[in-house]
Amino acid sequence: MKTRFLSVLAALALLLSSCENAESILIPRFGENGFIGQTYPLTDARSARLEGVYSVESGAGVFGDSVVVKWTGKSLSIFTGVQVGYMILQGGYLDSVGFFEGFWRKQANNSTGLVRCIIPKDHGGRWLIADSTTPASNRLELRGSFGYDQNSPTEPLLLRYARPINPATLAAPFLIVAHRGGGRTSDGIPRSENTSEMLSLAQMYGANGVEIDVRLSKDGIPFLYHDSGINPRLVRKGTLIGATEEYTYDQLRTQCTLIRGEKMPTLQEALDTIVERTNLRAVWLDTKSENMGIIAKMVPIINAANEKAKALGRVVSIGIGMPTQAVYDEFMAYPGHENILSLCELSPDMVRAANSKAWGPRWTQGTQNAEVAQMHAEGRIAICWTLDDQQFIQQFLREGSFDGFLTNYPQAVSFYHYMR
Repeated sequence: MKTRFLSVLAALALLLSSCENAESILIPRFGENGFIGQTYPLTDARSARLEGVYSVESGAGVFGDSVVVKWTGKSLSIFTGVQVGYMILQGGYLDSVGFFEGFWRKQANNSTGLVRCIIPKDHGGRWLIADSTTPASNRLELRGSFGYDQNSPTEPLLLRYARPINPATLAAPFLIVAHRGGGRTSDGIPRSENTSEMLSLAQMYGANGVEIDVRLSKDGIPFLYHDSGINPRLVRKGTLIGATEEYTYDQLRTQCTLIRGEKMPTLQEALDTIVERTNLRAVWLDTKSENMGIIAKMVPIINAANEKAKALGRVVSIGIGMPTQAVYDEFMAYPGHENILSLCELSPDMVRAANSKAWGPRWTQGTQNAEVAQMHAEGRIAICWTLDDQQFIQQFLREGSFDGFLTNYPQAVSFYHYMR
């Protein structure tokens, strides 16, 4: 078990490490100075017991007065609510002490640094390791330090358990859907948007669902890419120019390298990653293709992913998104479309005509509570897009009744959602 845990840590370190190009993003790592490899792994059940709202007794100037601690299935993720701030920590234990280390980051300005902390034996460690049923209450503390960039952590950090996350909030099927598989490349994320590598990180950012952009190659293979053309925002300088959909997938795969060093994945590869390597429970396929026939190509791939998920005991909702009239018309012409899980971004009447399970209105249209209530009455859900501004995130959570948000900043949505 410990060998497997160390392998996971090594893979995570590789995944988060910088790529070999000028667009690399610094993700601080302890490297040989790390101590997690010398500890025993915490089970999911033990890690989940640390979830809650914590007061920041030391470090509030950087991380704010309160943070949300959440076990994401891959890491202990801490959401700060300050400039889209978060920490991603890996944990273990020795004797009756919990050990955690990783990094912090502010997505809004890319400031970052190392984090190291412990849960002392008499401040939650014994309770955590011994599986005691006695609540830790406010005795539970994360004590340690943080630093800046790759420098050793020397600034004091003390997080003290304040209260549990509201059980009603945890029980609600609220979707935090990460845009472009986890975030935009332009926001300084460590992997390229719309890649399998990015999808593997989305949970750690607080997402429980993802939106990915699907196009159709010249030879009829659905693949992930947002923009219509090959451009330096997403792709390193190479031999191909013009629209991606004018090339075969083999040409795209062999002659295009994304800005962080990855290759454009096929839809099948992306769904395999989601089903096999994550606990994500919703996938919004934003159908971007300008080539006809993409619906017919996507459906069997979705069906195969659903069968694989079922065999693995996973529940993943994979829906075809309809952002334009052209995609809507193609979907409506597909035989049996009314039985295919879909999300329509167009009018409520078009949602009903397509028998879409979900409606996806733009956030600039407001909370639209009356329309959302009608969707609920019809057994449908409503997911608002693309909600990034922290002020509006708070407002829509407070005043609206959406079933989820599509966002470039799942870290921020997680903070305000779990603080409720």
